[in-house]
Order: sequence, then C-alpha cells, then structure tokens
Amino acid sequence: MRATHINADMSHQNSGMYQLGEFFNSLKENGLFSTIKKIGQRLNYKLKGVDFTTQNIYDLTRTGEYTDHGTALVSTSKDFLKKLISDLEDTIDKGVNKEVFIDYGSGKGAAIIHAKKLGFRQTIGVEFAKELNDIAVKNIEKMNLLNVESIYADATTYQVPNNVSVIYFFNPFDKVVMEKVIDNLLQQKENFLNDVYIIYANASCTVLDEKLKLLKHINYKSGATADFYKI
Repeated sequence: MRATHINADMSHQNSGMYQLGEFFNSLKENGLFSTIKKIGQRLNYKLKGVDFTTQNIYDLTRTGEYTDHGTALVSTSKDFLKKLISDLEDTIDKGVNKEVFIDYGSGKGAAIIHAKKLGFRQTIGVEFAKELNDIAVKNIEKMNLLNVESIYADATTYQVPNNVSVIYFFNPFDKVVMEKVIDNLLQQKENFLNDVYIIYANASCTVLDEKLKLLKHINYKSGATADFYKI
C-alpha cells in the first residue's frame, strides 16, 4: 500500500533528466518497439498542443470541502490504461461494457481521452482543481473528441450517471474523501444499469477493501499496482 502524499508536487517529472530515465526504464521493461511507439504518441499530443505535463496542485483553485485531501497530479499513459482494461477483462473473464468511463481526480484529462480512444462510448473526468479542469477542456477540444467531458466538481458530491460501467481511481485522494465517494456510489448502486467495476491504481488506502469485494490485485514490473473491484 502506497503512502498518500497530499497535494504533492510532481512537476520534477517534466525535467529532461527524468524523461531520459523514463526512456531507459521503458527500453528495459517494454523493449524498443513499445518505447518508440510511446514516444510517437507523446509527439502526436505535443504537435496538437495537448498538455499532459505534471504540476504542483497545492496553489491551484480547488473546489469543495476537502481541498487539502487531494494527492499529486500524475497523468495515466494510454498503454497503462489499455493494460488495466485488459487485465480487468481477464479478471472478470469477459469483455468490459464500454458504456461510460469515469475518472475521479482526472487532472488534465489524459485518462478520459485515452479511454475514449480505447472504445468507451462516453468518458467523464471529475477534477477539483479549476486550472487543471480548464486545461483538460482545452485538451479535449484540441483532440476533437465527442462525448468526452471534464467536470470541475467535488468528488464527494458528484453523482455518477446510471449507465456508468467503469470507474477509475489513480490514487486521487486520501481515505477521508475515498470513503465518502464509495459511500455515494453504494447509495446509487440500485440505480445502476450495468455491472460496475472499479480500477484503483497505486492504492494508498484500504477503504475499498473494507466496503467492496476485491477481485484481483496486480503488481506491475514498473512498480505500479492495480486493484479491481465490483460494486
């Protein structure tokens, strides 16, 4: 279980030295072809003016009652999200219903943009920092995507649509907020039209284990982890 670093500054990941280290790590773990493919994806986003860089969220305009309970801004890569969806499907032994994908703590919109490209009909991001949400909205426009939406909202009060099918958490907040979010989801459970699965990457609290049934836990070579649950 990872520690929760509240409002942590991960902007060092934008440095050339960090990116160089990531390049060599990718070569070691994924090979040359996958690494070149990943670089190509990043160049494509950069050419379109899409911004997925990290930054310190501490000084941003945050909404809601729990502004000091958010964690760091870290964008999910398309390859990692694709792997997570594939592993979820292997876990439940069937294809995931790709009706609605929701990302809590969606930052600049990377995961909801990737999820749309991975076949979800509608993707929604919930972000409590206004500046990050504004960038996400611009990123979506630059990618010219339909049915992709970033919402500036407090996660503890957001009501998911009844046709949700996959909910994604990339360690977005601590247990205080997570407990309220999961309680809200459980209160809505009877209204859900689909089986609803949760992907919790790099988990830093045990709230989901206490309230839901863990389907599978995976440790990846990169050091990332994933926990899969069904509501």
